[in-house]
Amino acid sequence: MSFSAITDQPSTVTLPGDGWYPDLSVGEFQRVYRLPAEYAAALVEDHLGLARLWAMRQLQAWRAAQEAAGFASLDAVPVFGMAGEATRLFKRAVFCHAKALLLGQFATVERREAAREDAKEGPDVADRFYAWAHDAIADLRGRGRIDADLV
Repeated sequence: MSFSAITDQPSTVTLPGDGWYPDLSVGEFQRVYRLPAEYAAALVEDHLGLARLWAMRQLQAWRAAQEAAGFASLDAVPVFGMAGEATRLFKRAVFCHAKALLLGQFATVERREAAREDAKEGPDVADRFYAWAHDAIADLRGRGRIDADLV
C-alpha cells in the first residue's frame, strides 16, 4: 500500500450466488480483468453486483427452461457438451459488463490530466466489453451472436 491508500491486493469479498448462480469473487474479477487500482473497493463491488443483476435478467427465461430440464445449478448445464462451461460464460458476461460499467467511472476516479489514458476510459473500449458480455449471454442461450432488428 502506498501513501495514497491505493492497494494492489485483490479483494477478499465474495458476492454470494442464489444456489443456482455461482458465487462471484471480487478478487477474481480484479485479477482477471486487470482493474486499475484507483477504483474504490465499494465501487467495484457495487458495479459487479449491478452487472450480475443485468446478466440474470438476460437469462431469466433460459434459466427457467434449464431448471425445467432438470438442471439444479448453472454449473450442471453443459455447454457444447462440456460441464462447467456455463459458469465460465456467466462469469464472462458479468465481468465484462462490470468492467464496461467501471470504465465509465474512470474519469471521475482519476482526475489528473497527466493520468488520463484513453485505453482505460475510451468509449470504444467500454463498448467492446459490453459486446463481449452480450456474446457470452448469446453463447449460454445457444443463440447466434448477430441480431437484426426490423427498422
